[in-house]
Amino acid sequence: MGTKHKASKVRPPADRVVIAYIHPGQTSAFFTNSLTVTLAADMSGPRRIVGVEQEWSSANVSQARNNVTATFLSKYDAEWLFWIDADMAWEHTALEQLLRSADPIKAPIVGGLCFGGSGDRLFPTIYQLAKVEDGLQVMRVGDYPLNTRVQCAATGAAFVLIHRTALEKIRDMHYNETFPWFQETELRGDPVGEDITFCLRAGQAGIPVHVDTSVHVGHHKSHLLTHELFQRQRLADAVVAADTGEIRTLPNA
Repeated sequence: MGTKHKASKVRPPADRVVIAYIHPGQTSAFFTNSLTVTLAADMSGPRRIVGVEQEWSSANVSQARNNVTATFLSKYDAEWLFWIDADMAWEHTALEQLLRSADPIKAPIVGGLCFGGSGDRLFPTIYQLAKVEDGLQVMRVGDYPLNTRVQCAATGAAFVLIHRTALEKIRDMHYNETFPWFQETELRGDPVGEDITFCLRAGQAGIPVHVDTSVHVGHHKSHLLTHELFQRQRLADAVVAADTGEIRTLPNA
């Protein structure tokens, strides 16, 4: 009587991920801890992560991002490239959340909810195009709906999952032979970061960009910029508005 063997589980081809990051020779302790926990969780689960690619970068982050992107397309047959900045903090479940939210056709570029800072103010890295007298302008949004996938004109590259078909389509548009995906550019005389340019190129190529606001990501500056901190900021604004008689609306709790 032959020995029975359990059939080995074959990884579905549509969920393989390569993590990518660039750095100036060091990373945040928050990033290191989050990446370590994510890799450990992946090893005990469906094993979606098939590679990690990184490159040292000077101030010219565009070249490093393009190099890593080209390496992903030439070296791997994985479907998803997962960009994470080296000063971010996230839960080990974030990748699974983004994979559930993303779709190769309907949502091939999906970012997590990240924040930047200007002075003592936080802002979500969700951008829309606004019509102005002489064309279009990239504008930050002041708020966002909670726990949903939001379509937008652009988001940062700090925590974003990108399907390889989107990268191939943008490359084949030949926006710039030296900087096919990421490039510092300008719009109406204002500087535009390399990640915003990437999203605008995606939009021109008919590729939608989304942010999933249920995927909360911290940004390590002098302190961690988070969704919770932004909500406290909004609440403080509402209190001030109530004292002054100004009418403002609060996001849903």
